[in-house]
Amino acid sequence: MDQCAVDELYEAFAVLAGSDPDHCSYPKGYMKRQAVFACNTCVQAGMEPAGVCLACANTCHDGHDICELYTKRNFRCDCGNEKFDGFKCKLDTDKEGQNVKNWYNHNYLGRYCSCDRPYPDEDDQVNEEMIQCIVCEDWFHEKHLQAPAVDCEALMEMICGRCMTRAPFLQTYAAHFAGGAV
Repeated sequence: MDQCAVDELYEAFAVLAGSDPDHCSYPKGYMKRQAVFACNTCVQAGMEPAGVCLACANTCHDGHDICELYTKRNFRCDCGNEKFDGFKCKLDTDKEGQNVKNWYNHNYLGRYCSCDRPYPDEDDQVNEEMIQCIVCEDWFHEKHLQAPAVDCEALMEMICGRCMTRAPFLQTYAAHFAGGAV
């Protein structure tokens, strides 16, 4: 197996590990981490954001315009709940009206970064990779991070400026690691 295939396998495992391709994750409650998808066919502009699990993306939303959101923490599958305006989940029909503990950001509406643009962005001539903040789980273009350029492949974890501001104690860690001490 060549290195490219190995890298793709690791990437797939990172996203899909813990996600069941055949059974809706709803009965498991708010999962610690799972792959989440947005359905642009079912949830259109002006509607509340919603997300679905891997199994529902593959089964209930097969043939729809699906957007992979990577992984999200503490998320419960929305497929077929009241956010879907009458659309029913084929894998689990016994769902509450809404998952009140789910947290949604603009990623569920197909927008990313502080620039609030789609990815890929048809208007951007340079289609650069995006980096996910490990706190808010939003995705950012490197050019909008207001930080020194870093090799995206080498960057394992990143906390965006907005999250650093919201949690000032993180500045202590940033200063510690910037000084070279480990």
